[in-house]
Amino acid sequence: MSSTQTDVTNISGAITPSSFLIKKALLYPSNKTEPVDIRDMILKMDVEESLSNPFIVIEAFVQDGGNYFSRLRLNGNEKVELIVGRRKQADSEALDEDQKWEMTLTLIDVFQYSRMSANKQYYTLRMVSPWVVTDASKLVVNEFEGTMAGAIEKILRNNLSIERIEKINTSSKGSVQGVFPTISPLKAASWLLNNCYEESTPFFLYETCKKGVYLDSLKSMYDKDVQETYELKSFFSNTPGSAEYFDEIRTRIIKFSSPINYSQFSNIKKGVYGSEFEAIDIFNKKFIQNDYRYSDNTKLNKFQPFSNNDKVGELNLNQITQGRTFHVNLNPGAFEQSNIHQPLDNTIMKGEAYYNAMSTNVMKMQILGNFGLEVGNKIRVDISKASSAAALDESNMFDKYLGGDYIIQKIESNFEQKFIQSITLVRDSVGVDIDSKDPSEVDRNE
Repeated sequence: MSSTQTDVTNISGAITPSSFLIKKALLYPSNKTEPVDIRDMILKMDVEESLSNPFIVIEAFVQDGGNYFSRLRLNGNEKVELIVGRRKQADSEALDEDQKWEMTLTLIDVFQYSRMSANKQYYTLRMVSPWVVTDASKLVVNEFEGTMAGAIEKILRNNLSIERIEKINTSSKGSVQGVFPTISPLKAASWLLNNCYEESTPFFLYETCKKGVYLDSLKSMYDKDVQETYELKSFFSNTPGSAEYFDEIRTRIIKFSSPINYSQFSNIKKGVYGSEFEAIDIFNKKFIQNDYRYSDNTKLNKFQPFSNNDKVGELNLNQITQGRTFHVNLNPGAFEQSNIHQPLDNTIMKGEAYYNAMSTNVMKMQILGNFGLEVGNKIRVDISKASSAAALDESNMFDKYLGGDYIIQKIESNFEQKFIQSITLVRDSVGVDIDSKDPSEVDRNE
C-alpha cells in the first residue's frame, strides 16, 4: 500500500466506499530535525476505538527502505500528524464531513522488527492519543467537589490538557465531595465514572476518530437519532458506478456474526433482571436493605430481552433478586455534602442492570469503510431471513428478531488494499415480543 494506490475504484472507474487515501502522515523525530513524511512507508494500518477506552490506538506496519529507523533515532514519544480520507461518488447522499479523519498522535512503541533482505526493514508503529503519555507522568492527589461529570471534566481539561473534546454531558445529578487517593488522571476519571449516572444509566468516557473525546450517558445514546441503517440481503437495486449504488453498497453488511452469548443464566448472575442492595450507614448506625426488579425499563428496542413465561422454580426472571447482591459503605456525615459513594445508594442496582444488559445481545458486522461512524452511535440493522430468495417477498424479508437498533460499542478499522471496518454492536432488547409466535407457525397450527 502506498499513498498513490489507495484511492480504490471499481472496474468502471467509479469511486467505491472501500477507497481511502492517507493524505498526511508526518512523524516528528525526537532529535528535532524536520518532520518526515512516512505515507509511502505504510503497508497496513489498524485503528481501534471503543466505548471502553478514552483514547484511540493505531498500529501501522511499515516498510523502511531508507534506514529511517536509525536516521530518525526512533525510540518512542515522537509526535505523528495523520489525515486519512477519500473522495466520494459525485451526487452521493453521504455527507462531505464524513469523508476524513484528522488526528495528532504520540508514538509509544516500535515493535515486531524484521529484516528479510539487506535493503529493507519492517516494523510496526503503535500510536495513541497524546494524553495517554501525559497520564503516565502525573498523579492526582487533590480533593474534589461538585457533580461526578464536572469532576471528570476538570481532570480531562486541567490534568490531561485535552483540547479535542467533543461533548461533556453534565447531566449527572447530585453534588459530592472526596479526595483522590493518589492515582493517575485516567484512573481517577474511571473511579468517578463508576458512580456517575443519568436517570440510572451509566456514563462512558471514550474517544472517536472523527470528533474526539466524549463523556456521555447511555440514556443520551438511546435518545440519539439512528445515524445509519445497514442491510444484509442478497441483491442490489442499483447499477454499479452510479451514486445510488455507492450509497447502497456503503450501507451493505458484508458479514454478520455473533459469539451467541445470549444467556439468561448470565444475566441473572449479573443482576440484569433483579438484585439486592445492602449498605452500612456508619454515621447514622443503620443497616439498609433494598432490592431491584426489572419492570418496564428504558430500552433501545421495544421489547424486553426475556420471556415472561420463563421461571426458575416458582419465580419469574425479574423476581429473582438474590442472583447478585451489592454491598456499600455509606458515611453521610464525613463531609458537608455527600461523599463519592452516596450516588450508589439509589442507583447502583439499576445502573449495573442497564450496563450489563447492553451485552445481552452482541453482534459483529463487517462493512466497507465509513469515516462518519463513531462508537456510541445508534444504528439500525435490517437482516434478511435465512431462507432462499424465492421463499421471501420484499414486504416480509427481514428478520425482526435479529434486526433492530444497536449501539456501536467498538470499531476496528483496517486500511490495507481496501478500507474495511469490523463493528461490534450491543443492545439490551429485541425487536419482537419473545412470547409471540412466528406467523408461519401460527398458520401451520390453524
